Amino acid sequence: MNYCNKKVHFISIIWVVIITLFSNETKGQNNLSLMASTETNNGKNEQFSKNAIDGKQETSWTSSVSNEAAWLTVILPGATEVTQIKLLMGTSLDEPIKEFAIQTFLNGNWHNKEKFSDNEETKVTINFKQPILTDRLRLAVSGKIKANVHEFEIYGIEYVSKDATPVNKIVINQSGYNLGKPKRFTAPEVLDNTVFHIINTRTLKKEFQGKVNDHIGDFSDFNPLTSDSYKIVIDSFSSYPFKFGPYWLERVTYQNMVDFMRGARHYTGTTHEIRRLSWAWRDGDFFNWSLQSLVAQYLSNPKAYERLRKEINYIPNSAYANAYEGKWGALEPYHKDAPDIVKLIHWDADVKISQQLDHEHQKAELAHFLYAYPYLKEWLPKQNFDLVYAYLKNVWTKPSVKENSTTPYDNSPEHNLLALKTKLGTTKGELPPGHSIIPNLMMYEVTKKQGEVEAEKYFKAAYNQIEWLIQHIDWKDPMSTKGQRMSEHMTMRAFAYFYNQYPNRAPKGLVQKVEDWAKLMINRSNNMWDFRTYTDTGDWVPVGWNETGNILGFPACALAAKSIVKNVSLQNELDRLVWSHFDNAFGRNPTGRHFSYDAPTEIEGVDLGWYNAHHGGVGLLEPVRFVFDGSPKTNHYPNHPEIGNYGWTEGWVQHNTAFNLSMAYLAYDDTDIQLIKSKKKTISIRLKAPLNFNEHIIDKVDVIVKSSSGDSVIVSLKEENPYSKYLVGSVKYNKEKIDATDTTLQIKSKDTISVGYGLGYFEKQSHLTLD
Repeated sequence: MNYCNKKVHFISIIWVVIITLFSNETKGQNNLSLMASTETNNGKNEQFSKNAIDGKQETSWTSSVSNEAAWLTVILPGATEVTQIKLLMGTSLDEPIKEFAIQTFLNGNWHNKEKFSDNEETKVTINFKQPILTDRLRLAVSGKIKANVHEFEIYGIEYVSKDATPVNKIVINQSGYNLGKPKRFTAPEVLDNTVFHIINTRTLKKEFQGKVNDHIGDFSDFNPLTSDSYKIVIDSFSSYPFKFGPYWLERVTYQNMVDFMRGARHYTGTTHEIRRLSWAWRDGDFFNWSLQSLVAQYLSNPKAYERLRKEINYIPNSAYANAYEGKWGALEPYHKDAPDIVKLIHWDADVKISQQLDHEHQKAELAHFLYAYPYLKEWLPKQNFDLVYAYLKNVWTKPSVKENSTTPYDNSPEHNLLALKTKLGTTKGELPPGHSIIPNLMMYEVTKKQGEVEAEKYFKAAYNQIEWLIQHIDWKDPMSTKGQRMSEHMTMRAFAYFYNQYPNRAPKGLVQKVEDWAKLMINRSNNMWDFRTYTDTGDWVPVGWNETGNILGFPACALAAKSIVKNVSLQNELDRLVWSHFDNAFGRNPTGRHFSYDAPTEIEGVDLGWYNAHHGGVGLLEPVRFVFDGSPKTNHYPNHPEIGNYGWTEGWVQHNTAFNLSMAYLAYDDTDIQLIKSKKKTISIRLKAPLNFNEHIIDKVDVIVKSSSGDSVIVSLKEENPYSKYLVGSVKYNKEKIDATDTTLQIKSKDTISVGYGLGYFEKQSHLTLD
């Protein structure tokens, strides 16, 4: 036997001894790895990575040498308090691995919990003084070496939180439900065919009966026209009380949404501090989508936002210390009587222009301002449009970004908004697919109106981008959907905008691509929570993230898709998901809690808020009203309330702007307007829009009726009854004129008249040709 063979033989004998000792020592202990799964970036026969957790020391997983250091992740079946790790490993020659780390995952990054730089052992035991709360651990090997892992053993106990509170057996939207919309609850421990009743809490009468199936109770057909409270009862269990209304969700959120944005302003909100990662909004970063969310809100339901409280007053930059010079003030002030939402739109644009921000997302946001300006000019000086327009014309194709316009989260390859965008963002949410489509189409419309000869270049860029998405985006890859977290809505909204605004110019395959998305989302939502999961099998939400904004923004995705798909069954299923995700945020989730810590004091009807609110943070959002703080993590699902306040909790502007956009698309989806001609020379106007928030207030709204010649009259509409979704009005007409309340509209035979509600891309119209 030569020296080399003797050495290998000796090492083999030593290794057998080590394996025997290791096996004897761990016998009888609870090795949690035996119930786990594995992932790795690097491995010879990678499918054998499970060998490292099979309880058999004679088997192993061996990495391969590459340009990337090897890692092996063990994923436990649930949240665990890990107290000890035992590793049996070495190099390909079974020599000790000198440099490696044990890591945990949080907010998109792996963090070292234990790091070894000069290890001399092949058998390593790590005891943690404080248990590590996690569901996955990673062995990260330093250097380009072959790692040979025989066993990666994890010891600990299933985590049960001290602050976990009992969850109601009947889990609902604690605030209330919109009349005529899907209404469901979850009862995780209730057997199929169990009868449930809905009881009026004032009269104690049973007013509805149904059965639980697959742990879900459906009472969509129950639409009581009353202000009474109700509760669901199953045997001896009952739900929290809740109410119904024509637009209950809108009733409890519209003012709150504006209040949040008012308080979260940088410099002038609830704190005057200058914060990092912030421009117009505290902790807003460059991808907060605030400006477009505010524009969408106003365009989708202008009368509702115009009637909200006015609490914002203009503060000139000169009123602040020198440190604030140039932070805002380039735009001339708005009219003092402007609605608060218009003042917030002005604020965002003013900060961007004043600081000359040129990140591609910041430039893109300003396109929404230009597009919306014609609908805001009653309150905003023409100088606002002119300055923003000149700036965007100058920087739209600028590929570089100034240091004052970006942060460490910037992954944009370049910032030319006419360029094809092929890079997929991370779960941080900073680079969603198709983010440049709507801004380019808006610039196309704006520049056309300005008589620009090169307007078509913006349309071409948008067309090329959506065509690329149709051909290349793989919906089955969660990083193209839920993996984009609170920015996911950007993609499907881009599809909807293109298709609905330019149906005759849309690329081939657009409708089918959206239908494919819808079917996949519905398939991933076939569970007791009607909750769209991260993957077909595996994690329910992106691991290690506070995905609050993703859930809040998903209704915008589903509603955008609904505006495209033709199949009625798909439309109905998407409706179910819209409301299940709103319900999830309002308590229909495994924790039984609303996403906002302060919800019980800020949102009508909510009984139980999130476990806690984050103290401090970049955004300093604690004093701001209507902060969405946290949401269930993947380990809470399908039903593990016992882990309590698990994972990261922190409010973020991006969570709220995702909700803002969902509410805008909800308003658009629910808006309908009709012109109806009767035999008595009367034209009736029926408007359905989210306006009737309070049964004790008679809602009125003015609409504009136009003739084909361009003349118009204002017609006042009034709600049909205290619980109606419709506002109605009528006018008389003859061969020559239409008589409105105070004015007359001249018409001719065969004239077409029209009426609409909503503005811009959110307007819905009705047309009628007269005899």
